[in-house]
Amino acid sequence: MSVPQREERNIPENVTFETLNRILLAYLRAGAFEHPVNYQEAAVRSGVNRTIVSLNDKFLVSAGFLNEEGRGTFRLTEKAVRYAQLLDWNKTEEAREPLREILPEYAYVKSLLDFVTINKKVTRDELITHIITDLRIQRGARYTTGMNALLDMLTFSGLLKEEDGSFSAVRFEKGMLKALQPERPAPIPTSEPEKMGAPIPISVSVMVDENTSLEKLKAIIKAVKEALQE
Repeated sequence: MSVPQREERNIPENVTFETLNRILLAYLRAGAFEHPVNYQEAAVRSGVNRTIVSLNDKFLVSAGFLNEEGRGTFRLTEKAVRYAQLLDWNKTEEAREPLREILPEYAYVKSLLDFVTINKKVTRDELITHIITDLRIQRGARYTTGMNALLDMLTFSGLLKEEDGSFSAVRFEKGMLKALQPERPAPIPTSEPEKMGAPIPISVSVMVDENTSLEKLKAIIKAVKEALQE
């Protein structure tokens, strides 16, 4: 019986979080949202040494930012295009959302989040020591810089929260960030089901833009409410 191979685990090397973003922006600007782009082209556009770009392409592929289309050529994934595009538009806050969607899909990042969740609070040094031990790498500048880049990326995304020198895990759910805590049971309805009848779920979409006034929005909501009550 064959033993399944363990998924390849890569982390950033010799780069900061800011440099990783520059590399992704370079792929975007080079057109990697519609065709494969050679890593050397990304190096030229980002100003990052091509050896560093090539070294970190392994992490960007493992983590779901890039797909390798051929030897040394890459295309941005759909979610990475959205992330890089928001960064390019200087929409920093909005860029957190696609990053929160990308990172947990990487099995090794998921294991790091589980480690923090189980241990409640973990210092940066404890987390770095855990990664070093797990991946059997050295505590040198090359890896330490990359590990800090990964932790900064997780913190920026909102998946980790750093406070008073310690990390805690955060869960993203239904459009909001929630600190991990025991689930509360659903409240027991006070109305009698036989009198109310089975509720029918209805979803209503209202399109608004920056020109929609508050009074107009109130009128739309009122009209919808009255129509549902008829």
